[in-house]
Amino acid sequence: MSRFGVCSLSTIDKKVKGNVPINTEKAKKTVWNQFTTFCTEREYTLSAETSEAQLANIMKDYAYNMKKMDGEDYKEGTIKTMWNQTAKSLQEKYLNDFDIKINPFSDAAFKTARGARDAKRKALQSIPEKRRASAAALEEKDWDAMTTVWDEETPDGLQKKLFMIISVELAWRGGEGSMASIHHFKAEQRNDGETTGRIEYNPIFSKTTQGGDKKLSDSKWLVENREIPDKCPVRLFQKLREKRDANIKSDRLFLTQNPFWNKVPGARWYKDSPVGQNTISKWVKESAQKAGLDLGNKKITNHSSRATAVSNLAKSGLGEQQIIKITGHANSNSIKPYLQLDQEHHELIVKKLRRSEPTAENAINSINLMPSTSSGTITDNSDLKKTSTNVYNNCIFNCTSLNLN
Repeated sequence: MSRFGVCSLSTIDKKVKGNVPINTEKAKKTVWNQFTTFCTEREYTLSAETSEAQLANIMKDYAYNMKKMDGEDYKEGTIKTMWNQTAKSLQEKYLNDFDIKINPFSDAAFKTARGARDAKRKALQSIPEKRRASAAALEEKDWDAMTTVWDEETPDGLQKKLFMIISVELAWRGGEGSMASIHHFKAEQRNDGETTGRIEYNPIFSKTTQGGDKKLSDSKWLVENREIPDKCPVRLFQKLREKRDANIKSDRLFLTQNPFWNKVPGARWYKDSPVGQNTISKWVKESAQKAGLDLGNKKITNHSSRATAVSNLAKSGLGEQQIIKITGHANSNSIKPYLQLDQEHHELIVKKLRRSEPTAENAINSINLMPSTSSGTITDNSDLKKTSTNVYNNCIFNCTSLNLN
């Protein structure tokens, strides 16, 4: 008997297709339907007789003239995404239907089509509302206001208050909170079985949250905040767990609020269903609005948690290599989009350019101006240890070269 499997190619194809997320398939069909509608309106034909030059002209026309259903232009980042997805689908169609190989991404015939895509994006970048913007990093006082605005004595308030604290301390990605599960958190124990007060966080889902068992190389930790108990992440996490009814089977950290929690005596706080990803994605912006913050044209999303963490850590003097230990990035180049210079950053840089001597007051906010190849080692500074007030007061990471307390 053969030691190899007997699964047929057709069955393998079904397994491969079933592994593609439903939303990905829906998005792919939506983009292709728009392209075919465009071709019909322009009286373009996609057949075996259509030459590569003709296909290139079709893609060039589409790149510069694609519109929303209401006739408005897409944002510049959407242009690239939709053109690239259309090119992939066109490539698949010609290979599967006509056994003709084309490559819109590298073939010389499609060079001007790719150029039209890039030219359209550049034109849209001059329009503020169409320009792609990164999630804004917020100042510590603003984030504190967005946290304290929630009442932990309510089901919704407890979850959002905990989210606002740990999303920064754990440098969560935008969608990481919606996928966070109870089993991602583990109370640390000593050899005698007693807990230490720290909670280890180490998600086992992949970056795209589609499964997998690759753990973060370094765990992150929630630590008791004895100085400000009201903002202690360990206390809030334990309180949230205590509010979970014994009948709840869902492993997700954030659950849907029971609408009758305060109307029926003894009613449970949460239903046995997780909060939807779209709902959680609005929590940071909702917190800013509830706190009454005037943030101007800043783009506020859940990814602002990560941007805030990186920017505040840079201001506190951490080197790039230490920051990526916290964020989980593969290399220091990946954190550069998150480093956003605010007024405090600029003032410090100007002072350095004027060769002014740093004072004990602003020493804690010194920015690392070393090249990216720097090892990021922090010089021992007693003033920094005494006065540091950055957002990571509540959290310790297993990085032996620094002390964030």
